Amino acid sequence: MHVISASRRTDIPAFHAQWFMTRIRAGHVRVISPFGGRQFTVSLEPQDVIAIVFWTKDAGPLLEHLDQLRAAGHCFTFLYTINNYPRWLEPRVPDRGHTMQVVKALVERFSPQVLRWRYDTIVLTDSLDSQWHINNFRELCCDLAPYTSQCVFSFCDYYRKTIRNMEQRVPDYRIPEQDECRDLAAAMAVTAAEYGITLSSCSHDFLVSDRITKARCIDPTFLRGVVDSEERLLALDTLKTTPTRRDCGCAASRDIGAYDTCGHGCAYCYANSDPARAAENLGRITLFQDCLHPRAVK
Repeated sequence: MHVISASRRTDIPAFHAQWFMTRIRAGHVRVISPFGGRQFTVSLEPQDVIAIVFWTKDAGPLLEHLDQLRAAGHCFTFLYTINNYPRWLEPRVPDRGHTMQVVKALVERFSPQVLRWRYDTIVLTDSLDSQWHINNFRELCCDLAPYTSQCVFSFCDYYRKTIRNMEQRVPDYRIPEQDECRDLAAAMAVTAAEYGITLSSCSHDFLVSDRITKARCIDPTFLRGVVDSEERLLALDTLKTTPTRRDCGCAASRDIGAYDTCGHGCAYCYANSDPARAAENLGRITLFQDCLHPRAVK
């Protein structure tokens, strides 16, 4: 049995919800590895899936399908990124009001156990300085404390394509020194504790402290509260830690997404090499193709 990651590479709930449900009904999905192009088939049959972990900034389009997904025998949870950034950084991410409506609906229909909040990724600019983040994070803690008790955060990792996009769109961005990251993270941890929220650092172990734990985004311990059978519990115990990058603490999962297929257009995004290309790819993906990769249309 395996955990499905849906997905680090794109926002499946926001842009591919109907495609995903089509693949659930088919019982499998084809994936093309972004590292070498190898193709393989991943089972989506309930007896083969421990749980589905959705990564999203807008679960709204998937809401109407969740009862069907559960009725089909699947367990699921959400890593829900909520940053409350201005439009010039996150052009097409839904506003805070819409996000809170969806979060409230998720928790009321299922439980707080299905939701973990991501404050990710932290970007620093002339206007979005440490004090801005401290104030913004406090407002979001106030909003989200009734719905979740966990927050995973990270600072932006500046890959080559990230730097290119940021230089074009956010020329005043800056890469903080570790001491500044520690100070900001420590202030966030104090705020989080005030609201009963635990804070975990994703892929930055230098920020782990007595107030900040090491994050495991694909986390067997957390998933124990989501799964619904002894078989799935036993399968969780067999999962090995399989890092996707330095300091990553994630357990093994099968990611079914594809890069350059997310429509949010975030300036800092590592999963889109170019927002225009991603928008074009979105228009090429058909509902009944068995693979989300834009060049794999049937």
